[in-house]
Amino acid sequence: MRFLCIPGAYGSADKFQVQLAPLVKELISDGSASFRFINGPCEAVPPKGFEDFFGKPPYYRFIEPDDKDTEDTDVLSRIRDFPECDTPEDTMRELLKEGVASSTLSTKRAIEFLLEVMDKEGPFEGIIGYSEGATVAGTLLLAEQELLEKTGRQPMIKCAVFFAGWPPLDPKTFAMVLCDESDVVIDIHTCHIIGSLDPYVDGSMALYNVCEPDYALIFDHGKGHTLPREKVVIKELGDVIRNMIAEAL
Repeated sequence: MRFLCIPGAYGSADKFQVQLAPLVKELISDGSASFRFINGPCEAVPPKGFEDFFGKPPYYRFIEPDDKDTEDTDVLSRIRDFPECDTPEDTMRELLKEGVASSTLSTKRAIEFLLEVMDKEGPFEGIIGYSEGATVAGTLLLAEQELLEKTGRQPMIKCAVFFAGWPPLDPKTFAMVLCDESDVVIDIHTCHIIGSLDPYVDGSMALYNVCEPDYALIFDHGKGHTLPREKVVIKELGDVIRNMIAEAL
């Protein structure tokens, strides 16, 4: 299976390839998968205080505030004080409840950009997203479902791997999709890699909750907002993804 790989905010194709290297090595060892890593279309600057966390430039994003001069804030600037509520959906609503800058234009551009990459370089049967990249990947999957309804274009992506993701945006309204507010569901096979110590794990669970439950798997590596690298964990995760690939094709 060929995977399109989408890095997190302020990441890059090169950095994501390093982060994902143990899993890539595991899955290419028997020809289970190949990978295409891409940069986001938006050049970016990390929030103050996070420069060291994201490593050296260049930095890229897929989604950014439409109005750079707005007084509303980029949602990622709020992650220092991530809320804790009764449900994952309540947590996401609390995070987004006021003063969040619109990202409609950049989301549209991101989807157009990814569809163009898929048309030019595909086919891609799978997609992998980390953090913001998982949100973008989920949004792309919903866009493919919408294109099927509107034009009859068959979705290209058959399965998705989400690392520490947040819920997708509805490609019609550009609102975050939450399971207690919307009937929209990602209807393909999905594997959700979470860390039980991730301070943003509610975002991952809110993403899981908008995926078809019969096709959705959770894999907990037991750490934080990171990608697993331990040999035993990678072998186990590789087998989980291989099984998903076999079921999806």
